[in-house]
Amino acid sequence: MLRQLYESHCDLLMGVPVTGRYADDKPQLLFTAPYYVMTQVVVAPTVGGVASLEGLQGKLVGVQAMTLSDQLAYERGWNRKVYLKSEELFAALVSSEVDAVVVESVFAGPFLRKSPGFRGLAVRDPQRELPIGAVVRKTDAELKDAVDRALKTLRDKSVPDILSRYGIMLAQAAPPPASEPAPLSAQLRSARSTYLTQCSQCHGTDANGTPAAANLRAFKGTEDDFLRVVRNGRPGTAMTPWKGLIDDDDIRNIARYIKGL
Repeated sequence: MLRQLYESHCDLLMGVPVTGRYADDKPQLLFTAPYYVMTQVVVAPTVGGVASLEGLQGKLVGVQAMTLSDQLAYERGWNRKVYLKSEELFAALVSSEVDAVVVESVFAGPFLRKSPGFRGLAVRDPQRELPIGAVVRKTDAELKDAVDRALKTLRDKSVPDILSRYGIMLAQAAPPPASEPAPLSAQLRSARSTYLTQCSQCHGTDANGTPAAANLRAFKGTEDDFLRVVRNGRPGTAMTPWKGLIDDDDIRNIARYIKGL
């Protein structure tokens, strides 16, 4: 990206660190004031997931290779599983391949916005908190000054609104819950994985339903009723039969998992 700027294929790059250790060896560039600070975030399931950083001890924590979050998890002695891409990282979290993931807030935010079955725990580590701004060529000092003036004008309202729209403010500000929840049993962990991979596309990760499918939290029937509906489907609706695709015991465990929500 920097080459695009150096070679005048663009005039401004957003989303770069504006720290001395990043800027000092780039004398051809001018850096603006920062517009937010990127932090690290632990993302875990809302139900049965860890509720504190201390709760990560003994858990399997997913990280993206060669990131500040990877470095942080390594230094804190957490049991890491390393992935190359953030998409692979979040897929592992949804499938319960890992208990939690540690990522930068810019990746955690959008995931949390669309995945209400998960929550973020902000990690306070000043050494890895990066002020993020923009950069221009040194010959474009007027552009740099104009961007700084714009950021100053937008700082109090517009910038936080934009960051909130992408979930970044949510990821960075989320306080830890008051207490550590009881861990899920192996059966309910498996049920959570099955629900998130097979059912959440229609019913939502929080089971609150979507325009295409029912709110499962509002289901009033018994566990046997739930089993019958999932096995046989609902004629005339998008709910197709799952008999032979999901084991009966797994369906019952899914019902118990949803009840726990």
